[in-house]
Amino acid sequence: MNCEHARQALLDSLDSPIPAELDEAMRNHVGNCEACRGFAERQRALDVRLTAAAPVVSLSSEFRSSLQAELSDHPIPIPSWPESLPDIAHLAGCAFAILLLLVALPQYSAAILAAGMGFTLVTYFLQAVVRSSLT
Repeated sequence: MNCEHARQALLDSLDSPIPAELDEAMRNHVGNCEACRGFAERQRALDVRLTAAAPVVSLSSEFRSSLQAELSDHPIPIPSWPESLPDIAHLAGCAFAILLLLVALPQYSAAILAAGMGFTLVTYFLQAVVRSSLT
């Protein structure tokens, strides 16, 4: 285990228990590395000071109940998007790209139209497959 891994494991151990094999490797490294041993001591001292300065606040069950009731009384409106919005955005984007290419490269207009239509159809199909797999 190198210093970077040992220090990260040490910081992780302050929040939650770490796996035994990682804990043992970290302890061995910290025991043999003066820099990491100093880092561990400073972090533990800082953790003790922060815990003492900011004690854990416990909320009463009445507070939680009143908050839950307040939130249920005032639901947050969620905008509803039309289901066709992804289709419209896809087709508009493809049409814009085709028009941009036609203006920039008018000598290749036949190829641009053919390739653009093919690309639009293939990507529309892929979009439909992805959308159906998500529902």
